[in-house]
Amino acid sequence: MHKILIVEDHTDIQDLLHDVLSPTYQILTALDGISALQVFNDQQPDLIILDLMLPNITGESVLKTIRKTSSVPILVLTAIQSKTKTVALLQAGANDYLTKPFDIDELLARIQVQLRALPSAIQPTHDVLKFNEICLDSNTHHITVASQPLVLPKKEFNLLKLLLKEPHQVFEKAQLYEAVWGEPYQDAENTLNVHLSNLRIKLNELAEQPHYIVSVWGIGVRLV
Repeated sequence: MHKILIVEDHTDIQDLLHDVLSPTYQILTALDGISALQVFNDQQPDLIILDLMLPNITGESVLKTIRKTSSVPILVLTAIQSKTKTVALLQAGANDYLTKPFDIDELLARIQVQLRALPSAIQPTHDVLKFNEICLDSNTHHITVASQPLVLPKKEFNLLKLLLKEPHQVFEKAQLYEAVWGEPYQDAENTLNVHLSNLRIKLNELAEQPHYIVSVWGIGVRLV
């Protein structure tokens, strides 16, 4: 069953969408931008229905943050009728949009179109990430390094999972922090560095080939 994350701060609209979609899909919900990013990172939904007018972090910011690390389909709900604005949303990474008030049948059809295009629609949902000696199972949260079990707290687990998804990509620190913590990267470098350092130490203690996480000067970090 596909997972759909509904990000909508109006509970009446969220309840309506939940009632309509829950017979067919597993529904996740968030009332603001911060919790949306947290739920996205923890649950990895197959599609996101994203309202633009959100408290804390705007829908546009949520869209841009998710697009730094994921190509998950995002269907934007907006009350804005401006063609210029909707074109900008599509250019920023939205897959589709509907203006409020929207037709439920049209929404269902657009969701089906996006989900049919997913490669995962015909593949098992079991999500196992591997890189050299590291193996991480996103569903069971089981990690092994050189065949030895590794238990990580939530933030370190999510950092490692993000790095493993794109093992050859250099991640900016702001990019990592916003994806894992679900909030803007402001004066948070020390927090991120501590978690990366702890993760690096734990990996190196078990690895036969240590130094998996390395710093790329002036940019961020990557796996090697």
